Amino acid sequence: MKVVALTGLALLALAGCRQTAGTSDEQTQGPEITAKTATPNATPVVQPSIAPAVDLTPYIGKYPFDVVEGHRFLDNPVVKAAIAASVPDAKVRAVVRYKDGELGIPIKRVKGGRLLMWGGENHAEDYRNWAVVLAPDGSEPEVCIYGGLGYDEDFQSSQWFEPGTPSLMKQGKCPSDAEDYPAVPIAAG
Repeated sequence: MKVVALTGLALLALAGCRQTAGTSDEQTQGPEITAKTATPNATPVVQPSIAPAVDLTPYIGKYPFDVVEGHRFLDNPVVKAAIAASVPDAKVRAVVRYKDGELGIPIKRVKGGRLLMWGGENHAEDYRNWAVVLAPDGSEPEVCIYGGLGYDEDFQSSQWFEPGTPSLMKQGKCPSDAEDYPAVPIAAG
C-alpha cells in the first residue's frame, strides 16, 4: 500500500515540474504523464513471478544433437547461460559447441547427480575435446576444455572453468564417463 501511495506522489511531483519558460511540454519532458493515485482502501494486486523449474534430466541418455523439449542440449537457454557464466571469454567459449560431424556421446549422470556432456573435434577428439558438467537444474556449472596439452598420458592437463573463479588446470583430458569425473587437480611437488 505504501509503495502505491509513494509511486503516486512521485508521479504527481514529476508532473508539477514539467514545464520551463519558453519551451513546449513535449520538448522538455516528453509526452505528459498522468498520475492516478490509489484510493486509501485499494489493495494492490501482486502478481507472483515464479519461474518454472528447470529439469535437464530428460537429456540423460540422449546425444548432444538430440532435441528435447525443443532444444538440443547446448542450445537450451539454461545451459547456454551456465556455459557463458563459467567461460566469460567468447573466444574460449566458442570451443564448446556441437556441429554436425563432431563427436558426442550420450549425456550421462555422474557423481552428485550432475549431468555430463562430452564432445570432441572430429578426427582430433584425442587432442581437442570438452565437457560440460552441471546440476539437473542448470546450476553449479563446470566447463572443461582440453586442447592437446601434453600428449603423453602422464602430462595431460585440461582447463576447468567455473563461474566467478579463475580457471584451473586439472589432470587428464575432459571426462567422458562417470568414472572420469571429478577430475583430479594437478598436485605440485
